[in-house]
Amino acid sequence: METTIDANTKISQLLRFDRELVITTLVNLNGKFSKLRNPVLRNLLVKRVSIADACKISQTPLADFLRSMEQIGFRVTKTAEEAVAPDVPAEITFVDPPDYLELDVRPILALYKDPLKEILDTVKLLKTKQGLKLINTFEPLPLIHLLAEKGFAYRVVHEAPDLVITYFNRAAQNSGPVEIPVVAPIIDTNLFDQAIALFSPEKLTTIDVRALEMPKPMLSILELTPALAPDGALFVYHKKIPVYLLPELEKQGLTYLFKNIGPGDVHMLIFHP
Repeated sequence: METTIDANTKISQLLRFDRELVITTLVNLNGKFSKLRNPVLRNLLVKRVSIADACKISQTPLADFLRSMEQIGFRVTKTAEEAVAPDVPAEITFVDPPDYLELDVRPILALYKDPLKEILDTVKLLKTKQGLKLINTFEPLPLIHLLAEKGFAYRVVHEAPDLVITYFNRAAQNSGPVEIPVVAPIIDTNLFDQAIALFSPEKLTTIDVRALEMPKPMLSILELTPALAPDGALFVYHKKIPVYLLPELEKQGLTYLFKNIGPGDVHMLIFHP
């Protein structure tokens, strides 16, 4: 196998090689990686978390992580240890606000559910000079990335092996009401039909997520988008407009169109602009 990795490689790329072997190797390296055996936590983390991120979350030396992957067949680039993950959010000076709104997502995770919607709904409720106190079982780096982009400072406290508290506070220049923008989707039958006609059948990948339970529709779509060719498109049978998916698609430089077919039946087309 000649798969090359470095500090910026996503954990999802490792798991595509041999999921059980990679997870077993990582658990032997650091017991904190046993969380990867939980399918919900695994799906929440692996697509957005790089090797550098995973080492930070688990407090594992980067060199040890890379060496363990090298031992099972990966080829590590020479500059891997010096590499810095490009999506690590910039540090913003943290100042404790006078009040916190507390959210414990451990019960949600225990039910094998994605807590992102509940977290973002709570963020929208924050008042001026009020912060978010998030109680979790791990350091939520994907969420830290998301809120840092919105001007939030953060502070992480590891209370116990499975108890991590992350404090979020708006930076002074962003002390007004919190706005987590929801992208306005384009729902236009004519535009949709015109766009899909531009792609030949062999360039069109189709997926049906209508029968999947949350958060599997979003995760299944995000599994396919990184490999989407510049001249290709992803056609999705969905039961609703996935508003929380749209910012993720925009981060990948993708555009999308929708066509309403009927109750619980929406067609979605994802492609490069």
